Amino acid sequence: MSEIKLGVQLYTLRDQCKNAEDFETTLKFLQSIGCNVIQISAIGDIDPIVVGELVDKYNMEVCLTHKSYDRMKNDLPALMREHDLIHCKNIGIGAMPGNIHQTPEGVTGFIAKCNEIGRAMHDEGKQLCYHNHAFEFEVYDGMRTFERLINETTPETLHFVPDVYWMQVGGVNPAEYMKKLAGRVEVCHFKDMCIVDNQQRFAECGTGNIDLGACYRTCKEIGVKYIVIEQDLCYDKHPYEAVRIGFEGLKRIAEENR
Repeated sequence: MSEIKLGVQLYTLRDQCKNAEDFETTLKFLQSIGCNVIQISAIGDIDPIVVGELVDKYNMEVCLTHKSYDRMKNDLPALMREHDLIHCKNIGIGAMPGNIHQTPEGVTGFIAKCNEIGRAMHDEGKQLCYHNHAFEFEVYDGMRTFERLINETTPETLHFVPDVYWMQVGGVNPAEYMKKLAGRVEVCHFKDMCIVDNQQRFAECGTGNIDLGACYRTCKEIGVKYIVIEQDLCYDKHPYEAVRIGFEGLKRIAEENR
């Protein structure tokens, strides 16, 4: 079994990637901490050609992006061409748009569209991926929305980007639940959770309460190729420092669970 590659989701560093100059500075920082795998998400309006040039310059492997659902519906050929510039086949949806998840009919329409988009991507050597939050674990008509996403799509039309933090918030054991996704996950999001003043908060990977060791072992079992750290809010730390701590934590978890 090949070793899982470890990286960073740039959503954590979104405020440090607003323009091409800052994006380059961020890639330099990641290189300095030994990271050469990234997910591109929520960066500024930077020319895709420039993004591709900088990715190549700093020898970064782009494992996944999160892109607009509207662009997937209305501008898919151009979107796929942009991914060729960064040598990335996995194109992700960060969440269902708006409130369509609040009705079974809304979910049905979303799934049908994902199957259509996913087939078109698959035909061009790309893969549509879906990243969860907690709302996908709400039950309608006796079934979790996440289970519908699994059951009503195929491995060709939809892969998943399990986010272990949001699975925990959604009330499932992430290490156990991810076993349902065997063969349909290339990238997994590791983020951690702590409790401060009786409130849940995001924590640097490896410093909180989620059993990320068990999650790592499941990732090995189900064939995950990449694990990237993500931290939505960094609170009292600069995002660079939070990423440095979290990436060291992820490497430690990987070493302990080989």
